[in-house]
Amino acid sequence: MGLKITNRLWLPFLTMLVSASVTSSIVHSNTVLTGKTSRLQSQYVASEIELESCCLYRLPDSTTPPLNLPELEKPAGDPVTVSDIWVRMRSGFAFPVADPDVVRTYIDEYIKHPHLIEQILQRGEPYLFHILNRLEQEGMPTELALLPVVESAFDPFATSPVGAAGIWQFMPATAADVGLDLDWWYDGRRDIVASTEAALDYLGQLNKRFDGDWYLTLAAYNAGGARVQRAIRRNRDAGKPVNFWHLSLPDETRSYVPKLIALRTIVENPQDYNISLPNMLNIRHFSELEIRGQIELKVAAQLAGVSLAELQRLNPGYDRSITPPDKANTLLVPRFVEHVLRERIARLPQDQRIQSIQHRIRRGDNLSTIAQQYRTTASLLRKVNRLKGNKIIAGDLLIVPVGEQEDSIGGNTYAALI
Repeated sequence: MGLKITNRLWLPFLTMLVSASVTSSIVHSNTVLTGKTSRLQSQYVASEIELESCCLYRLPDSTTPPLNLPELEKPAGDPVTVSDIWVRMRSGFAFPVADPDVVRTYIDEYIKHPHLIEQILQRGEPYLFHILNRLEQEGMPTELALLPVVESAFDPFATSPVGAAGIWQFMPATAADVGLDLDWWYDGRRDIVASTEAALDYLGQLNKRFDGDWYLTLAAYNAGGARVQRAIRRNRDAGKPVNFWHLSLPDETRSYVPKLIALRTIVENPQDYNISLPNMLNIRHFSELEIRGQIELKVAAQLAGVSLAELQRLNPGYDRSITPPDKANTLLVPRFVEHVLRERIARLPQDQRIQSIQHRIRRGDNLSTIAQQYRTTASLLRKVNRLKGNKIIAGDLLIVPVGEQEDSIGGNTYAALI
């Protein structure tokens, strides 16, 4: 939506986005999860125990002090029907047929980089089941589940040069219009559940505005509804067709829609393009756990027996990796650890829920002196606090991590990659 990347830079940009750092590293389904299965699928049946993959219940991160807790017990699970998520996605494809010649250029670009496409799709694995659920519930085309590939390469930490953020790339003004909260602690544009709700609501509103035309809807999502309507009005006044393919729109928007159609074409028939889609089961990857007050993601990860990176990737909306104070918060957690984590958090004393230090910035402080005081680095302070530079303001809070490593903190920006 807010991404400004030229066609020439598009795939090199995606390549850099995939490999740049831990925020772009693929979080495989070490948490193999279960959930509702689409009524359209009927494959084999497996128990939750059989679905467990390697290291689901790992030891706590070695960089953080371990909590003295009893061994994590695996919950008993009912059998679940398991199927390929791509079969489910294809069954809901509903976009109108497009001229293959129009999208052939973009198909060719995709198939030049098969491993890159596989990596980006794999990165979306924790989120795709939820997105498909919501699309099906709303009766919307399931091609829209691929839109985050075009928007953000499925990186929830992505921030564009113009300030759009999250997998759906909401600009701050648009986020406010669709009801996404944004403050020092929390950025709803990155919140997987909240931003998906907002994106589908927004797409639904645009689709009504453009009389059910999904190509005009997508163009408006990228360029803005008013701009698309002006282009339609100009064509109508000139006696020209008013469909997407004949409108005078920005180059970015004219390529935006064909990129998604090309990706849909490949997912529909990957064998025709010598592309191997990543193997993804049609299973729920996370549960929503309500938390009252604050807890640090590092502590929650220890309690759950999962890695900090895994929990950050499910909860990218918490900018400081700590839930905000004085309110009820929702934590996305791997499906299998939900009940254990709920119990352990309930038993954990309030004064043990946060391990990082909240430093109130005083007049005369700078990042270097604060880093020296707490035996950390200015670079890590910038990453943890999502600071673009060294400027800090007296009276603000600064999160100082205890025992944290720089490569465990998410938060890249597009600007740093291109």
